[in-house]
Amino acid sequence: MTMTPHVALANLIIQCVLIVWVGVGASIAVRRRYRRHCLVMRSAVAAQILSIGIIMAPSLARYISHWSGWSRFTIELVVHHSMGVIVLLLFIYINLAYLGVVKAPRRTRPFMLTALSFWTASLGLGIYLFWYIWR
Repeated sequence: MTMTPHVALANLIIQCVLIVWVGVGASIAVRRRYRRHCLVMRSAVAAQILSIGIIMAPSLARYISHWSGWSRFTIELVVHHSMGVIVLLLFIYINLAYLGVVKAPRRTRPFMLTALSFWTASLGLGIYLFWYIWR
């Protein structure tokens, strides 16, 4: 599949819907409805993983296959993807801690807020990259 502006725009819209969905999950957590919060967050991350696998990873692979060295754009792209990977790793860790597979820290809230911050920052950088590529 060749990345077109339409596919990129559709993915950007999906990402914006997902960050709103994550905000809904955060508001549910504030009301201490943790089971529902976990369900919302797991569904958001599952959709994110699908989006990464179907759209973002192939796009990154095509870009890397035509490597032309480091540039400001390449660094921004690596930072964007790194933040996304950190979000997924934090999500996995939080879930494993919640399920008792790994020893849970006293408080998971700082990890969750970090994941939210990185997800939001990654979206912001993704919007910038979209604008840079397709303007």
